[in-house]
Amino acid sequence: MEKNHRVVITRYGGPEVLQWIEEPMPMPKEEQVLVKVLATGVAHGDILIRKGILVPPLQRLPLTPGFEIVGRVEKVGSQVIGFKKGQLVAALTIVGGNSEYICVHYKDLVSVPQSVGVEEAVSLVLNYLTAYQMLHRYAKVQPGQNLLIHGASGGVGTALLQLGKMIGVNMYGTASSAKHEIVARYGAFPIDYRQTDFVEVINQMVPEGVDAVFDPIGGYHFNLSYRVLRKRGILIGYGFQSDGSRRSILQSLARLISLKIRPDGKRSKFYSLVVLKKKKPNWIKEDLSHLFKLTADGAIQPIIYQQFPLAEIRSAHETFENGITIGKIILVTEKYQRHSKQADTGVQQPKAK
Repeated sequence: MEKNHRVVITRYGGPEVLQWIEEPMPMPKEEQVLVKVLATGVAHGDILIRKGILVPPLQRLPLTPGFEIVGRVEKVGSQVIGFKKGQLVAALTIVGGNSEYICVHYKDLVSVPQSVGVEEAVSLVLNYLTAYQMLHRYAKVQPGQNLLIHGASGGVGTALLQLGKMIGVNMYGTASSAKHEIVARYGAFPIDYRQTDFVEVINQMVPEGVDAVFDPIGGYHFNLSYRVLRKRGILIGYGFQSDGSRRSILQSLARLISLKIRPDGKRSKFYSLVVLKKKKPNWIKEDLSHLFKLTADGAIQPIIYQQFPLAEIRSAHETFENGITIGKIILVTEKYQRHSKQADTGVQQPKAK
């Protein structure tokens, strides 16, 4: 009988705590689908979970990281509707995605068009979904508005740049100087956060303030981002890259709430896919389906920095944490490698329009 392999964390720490284990094949329950995973990914949330800084609700060690999957249906439960063996599907898993096989409730699955590549599809599930929902569900951005995007060269940052360019907004993006080319490629003005004060730059270029700021940094950085908003502008915090403990994450959330209640006409919100998956599952399916269509039509093309075999997840985490990545790091399973002739050559360039 074929075995399953997956990544497991049994203690918190560095990449060395990631273990590769073999186990019996999981079997789907009545409303579940057994998915043969082809690709998954590495996200900042995975790093926080691995370090024990962020613990997803109802989860405890040992656990398997992995926010997203793309794979093919292997087996369906007796009460499953709308899916059949061999169908290409995607899911936002939050945990568990770094596996060769995984059981997923059928209502969490989204069909992937055959014209969308596996690597492209898995890049959309977390990063582009986050970017799309922050732009359209939260900030409700309109053409011609001014946006500030922090971490503009990262996975969510490049997604915000591509999606923002589609709707005709004016964008400013913070990134190290080595990554300014990718920021400028999508029509954004790059700001070197290491050498310049982004608050001063925005005050000079957009004296009235920007309409929206997207901030994954957290901590006091939220206050700085809030300063450059215009009246009725919105700050959307969606990460804790500056936070090194659960306590500091709570302090960042408290800081964002304190900004929210200021009587100055500005707004602030925290965006969390973990929360939205529970409260607005229809948004997840609707928006992801829309993103697949945009990709199938050639309107967007995710930037993939590097792909690793899933068994080499320690190297993938190390690469993610070294801060040089542009776009998404993905993990492919042996099941996918057997059928793929595409070699990874580093950063994938967007298709010429």
